[in-house]
Amino acid sequence: MSRSTSRTERPHRRRIQPQSPPPEPDGRVVPIPDVAASGPAQPNTRNPQPATRNPTNAARPPTPPRLADTAGPDPGVPPERVRLTIGTILAAHGVRGEFKVRLQTDDPEHLLSVTRVYLGDESSPRTVLGVRLHAGHALMRLQGISTPESVERFRGVPLRIRGADTRPLAADEYFLYQVIGLEVFDEAGNRLGRVADLMETGANDVLVIAPDDGGADILLPSHPDVVIAMEPAAGRIVVRPLSYYGE
Repeated sequence: MSRSTSRTERPHRRRIQPQSPPPEPDGRVVPIPDVAASGPAQPNTRNPQPATRNPTNAARPPTPPRLADTAGPDPGVPPERVRLTIGTILAAHGVRGEFKVRLQTDDPEHLLSVTRVYLGDESSPRTVLGVRLHAGHALMRLQGISTPESVERFRGVPLRIRGADTRPLAADEYFLYQVIGLEVFDEAGNRLGRVADLMETGANDVLVIAPDDGGADILLPSHPDVVIAMEPAAGRIVVRPLSYYGE
């Protein structure tokens, strides 16, 4: 079966987040309050309040959006015409403008040969001045970023490359954006819904199918015994009958 990729550079081979030009914004830079000017908050020593735990009101991490609800190209757009996210800027590394990148690609070694990247939604690429792999991340230097302060301005911003600059896909590989939104049919030709998301489990990716009747999502492993045909050009996927899964 085809391995596939999402809205990232990884194919079904794994995820780079793709964007059609002009790219839609999917990175947000949240300003950090400057507490240095006013000094650290002082404890209330006159009338201290006891520490309490309130799990009900505790902040919870946001649920990631389904890939079908994020900005990205139509599945029919050729890879060479999209931009794919290779990672996200995390923090400065050292004092010369190098920064740590959270990788979003299944082919980190390929980044060593990349010479230009797009920083967020910028229309023109920046020259890569240096890149190396370290402890599961990439360490990178880019044109126009030369200090820790300039890195901080771009914390959380995605880094993208042209689809034409990725390594060629094998015959049975697809980028994830080519899978998200495809119609799903069983072998009898009955339409089940559309691919809304793709879950990475460490073994087989799992297709999340939003059914046409609005019911609960259908989860199908991306496995040759389950996915009979992956046809992005035709806009569809063919899978085994649901009875195969004991439903």
